[in-house]
Amino acid sequence: MSALINIDAEVEVLGGMMRENATIDRVADILQPEDFSEPLHSRIFSAILDQATKGKGANPVTIKGFFENDEAISQVGGPAYLAKLFTNAIGLNVADNAKMLAELAQRRRMADGLNMAALDCADLTVTTQHIVAEADAAISLRGSDAIHQPTGADCFDELFMTYADQNRGVTSGCIASLDELLGPMKPKQLVIGAGRPGMGKTALALSYALGAASKGHGVLYVSLEMSSPELAARMAADMCFDGPVDAVPYPAIRDGDLNARQKQAVCAARDHMATLPFSVIDAGNLTVGRLNMLIRRHARRMAAAGHKLELVVVDYLQLLSPDTKGRLNYEAVSEVSRALKAMAKDNAVAIFALAQLSRSVEQRPDKRPQLSDLRDSGQIEQDADAVLFLLRMEYYLRKEEPDATDPKRFDWEQSLEQIQGQIEFIVAKRRNGVEGRAVGQFHGFYQAVRG
Repeated sequence: MSALINIDAEVEVLGGMMRENATIDRVADILQPEDFSEPLHSRIFSAILDQATKGKGANPVTIKGFFENDEAISQVGGPAYLAKLFTNAIGLNVADNAKMLAELAQRRRMADGLNMAALDCADLTVTTQHIVAEADAAISLRGSDAIHQPTGADCFDELFMTYADQNRGVTSGCIASLDELLGPMKPKQLVIGAGRPGMGKTALALSYALGAASKGHGVLYVSLEMSSPELAARMAADMCFDGPVDAVPYPAIRDGDLNARQKQAVCAARDHMATLPFSVIDAGNLTVGRLNMLIRRHARRMAAAGHKLELVVVDYLQLLSPDTKGRLNYEAVSEVSRALKAMAKDNAVAIFALAQLSRSVEQRPDKRPQLSDLRDSGQIEQDADAVLFLLRMEYYLRKEEPDATDPKRFDWEQSLEQIQGQIEFIVAKRRNGVEGRAVGQFHGFYQAVRG
């Protein structure tokens, strides 16, 4: 680990900042206090930043008050050590030294994480899955390490570049009402698709993803709840659906109860799937660090095949695990939400993450979701560029079905007829647009959503 420590560079940076206060902001954009290998240097760095933040000069005289009871500085000569840093600093290449220290700190953190994973390999009570996730999290670069700092004019230039880019974002192509309401899912956006169980979240996500892949958009579907064969059954039902006349029912595909024509249709769907830029991650447990690494890996694979990864679907958000152990549920979901937004930005993909809503939805007469219903964390609402709620009133109405002899039966049947097969799309938040609602068709027997 000594190769990853450069005390001379730390001394040069601290002395250079005190000698030339104009460099403080530039260094602060590159380094964090924890990036210093020597704890005393970390505290000196924090003291310099504190003075600069207050608009005061930072030098050995003005910061020595921060270290009156600091035993570590007493062991190296007391306040005279601060003067030594100042006097011995050349003051050249402060920013370059800061970049080197940031790189060394990143490598130390990676090494620590990998060493921990290596130690866990010898502990047979730790699962292999956990060790792999731990190693992946160690080498997964965090979004905060890559800060883009353009000028105002640069922002305009980047905007103009998007005009020339033929890729204006991802749409389903098969759910017209939703495409019009929500607009394209664009690179670096986090879109949340939320609803209670039974609202058709997975059916919508698969229909959307398959439609996008059919239009040439690279798609990565992350399934944390269903196995790949279960997912394949749903995908096959959707791909075989072009109206109910010749469609193949999902239960028949799921149970393997297919006639000759249906088998032929499912095989044709499989052959068509082989031509699509569509990949699946089937994982019972996945940390955000490992997911970030897998997104990069699949992006490289798609690029090698001549495609571009543009859409990542996560089914669903609350099943992802944070990299930090021991979190409370609220804290864990908040960390996952922030990490998903960072992944979208770092990898220039749109992330469509499904999310569960709290039971409070079902306690209201109209069953309409609200942003406050996002389960476990208000952080989800804050991080999302758009929040899409799904509502199927048919689901709730069928639960209230009266007996055949009940006088209310006729009214119930009339109400059911009006909403049967409908799925309501409610955009409750849209960072760069307006909210609204639209209605699509939910073909539950075929696990297909259309617009």
